[in-house]
Amino acid sequence: MKIIHKRIVISGSLFLLGLFLLAGRLIQIQLVSTESFSKHKVNLIDESVRQRTHSFTINEGRGLLLDRNGEMISAELKPAVILFPFLQGEAKVIDKVADVLGKSPSVIRRAIEGHEEPFVIADEKDDITTETMERINKLKLPGVYAHYIARNKHSEFASSLLGVTGQAPEVIKKNYKDKLDKGMISVNTKIGKTGFQQAFDPFLISEGETKLIYHVDRSGSPLFGLNVKYLAPSNPFYPVSVKTTVDSKLQAILERAVDVSGIKNGGAVLLDVSSNELLGMVSRPYKTGLSKNQMLTRHAPGSVFKIVTAAAAIEHKDLQKERTFDCDLGIDGKKAKHPLGNLDFNSSFSQSCNRTFGLLANDMMKKDHSMLDDYAKKLGLTGRSGWNGQVYHYQDFKQFPEEEHATIWADRYDKNQPLAISQTAIGQKDVQVTPLSIANMIAGIARGGKVEEVKGATKILYKNGNTLLTFQDHKKKAEIQPYTAQKLQMLLRGVVTDPKGTGRALQGLPYAVAGKSGTAEKGKANTSNKWFAGYFPADHPKYALVVIDLDYTGARTTVISAYADIVKKIYNNDKEK
Repeated sequence: MKIIHKRIVISGSLFLLGLFLLAGRLIQIQLVSTESFSKHKVNLIDESVRQRTHSFTINEGRGLLLDRNGEMISAELKPAVILFPFLQGEAKVIDKVADVLGKSPSVIRRAIEGHEEPFVIADEKDDITTETMERINKLKLPGVYAHYIARNKHSEFASSLLGVTGQAPEVIKKNYKDKLDKGMISVNTKIGKTGFQQAFDPFLISEGETKLIYHVDRSGSPLFGLNVKYLAPSNPFYPVSVKTTVDSKLQAILERAVDVSGIKNGGAVLLDVSSNELLGMVSRPYKTGLSKNQMLTRHAPGSVFKIVTAAAAIEHKDLQKERTFDCDLGIDGKKAKHPLGNLDFNSSFSQSCNRTFGLLANDMMKKDHSMLDDYAKKLGLTGRSGWNGQVYHYQDFKQFPEEEHATIWADRYDKNQPLAISQTAIGQKDVQVTPLSIANMIAGIARGGKVEEVKGATKILYKNGNTLLTFQDHKKKAEIQPYTAQKLQMLLRGVVTDPKGTGRALQGLPYAVAGKSGTAEKGKANTSNKWFAGYFPADHPKYALVVIDLDYTGARTTVISAYADIVKKIYNNDKEK
């Protein structure tokens, strides 16, 4: 008996303990941790409301990216007819909708049966017009609404530049704690992850969606009749728009030229010389959210870097004045792969003689070990080329946050090694620069030596069109002398006009081109980085353009063909203005 009694007591105690634990858990769920349940900090109230609410998002509330002419480039507005699933069985309503849309009632009925959430009734052939929307809304049918809906563009147009958005709860908690605590956003609010979407995310991030909602019971039927509510943020100034410097027509020209040329890994950068604004940028390959922007990534520039060595030599005239160089030899003093004979400084530049610039760099480094670094800085290659500075409480706001820093030397001891100096002088060894910085250097030379930071956006605009913020020009402090810039302009033009120049294939274009080619060997067998960086028209510079093929094999003239195509198309575009 005592054993049985003991078992009963233990069983009863365990049962009561289980009840207490269950009650405690219910108290925690229902009263204590309603807004921050479990290690995942789940808001149970929000989740409960979400389960009982059906909604259709008309606009996520995220700010827009505009091109330089004010046209949307990150999203598009589409006319749409939205149907709610509680219309099942509403035969008269379905018949009226079908009549306006020119569809069979059975088609609409089947569509409604296949959805548990509000949806857009459309297919690829549908062309919802403004007139159709007006007719639908005049009917005032419950559960049927016509409205413009905003959706992100899912095309490859300027994809790497504009960037992508996505959910990142941990980033939200870290970067937007104040807005999260005030309930202005949730951990599921989309943020910019790459490109301009990332750069301008503090301004673009949504402060509330515009949507149609209704509440349902457990069976999915309307809880408060057939009334659908329209919810929208009350702030008349948001969402804002970022007015970028991108020219949509020129961007399209760049993209088509790069693709037609066969460049699979590389791209192009186009700047406005007078304003130093980015007009277009293309990076290949592109896979949504996965690919690096190659135009903001550093690469070996090859002979394009000879511009830096040339600038230093020009400002130290005694090193190259009335001097010829044995261009039958390479930088190591052995027979060159492509012997060019004895050349003066100008011809050495246009025909890209490695020996000349290796010797000049060594002479200069004997006088000053920082010579190449100093001129790379003066020409805008080192440091950030993209606009950065203080914007409100953001101390280091970057318009191109993915931009990588250039490197000139990886080992300071190389500054004492003649061969390493020669390799660096011709853009090999450890020299790594971004196509954006090369374009910035070219634009600075075309302007007469004045180097500025590249702008990708000029303004941030309130919803009503008024200006919230203007990005001012940022000029670099160090720059080359005007005479040096003029001499470099002459050298760059000679690359194209010299019958033996490396850019002679660009002669005869409607806009005269000045520029420099470059080929940098890579560890990958039989491939190299192939560049052409220049500006046009040569006599009155308007555009600075860089094209690069990062997997060049020599089988096709990808870079030159793309460059020529772009110059021709831009010339035609300018004529049409």
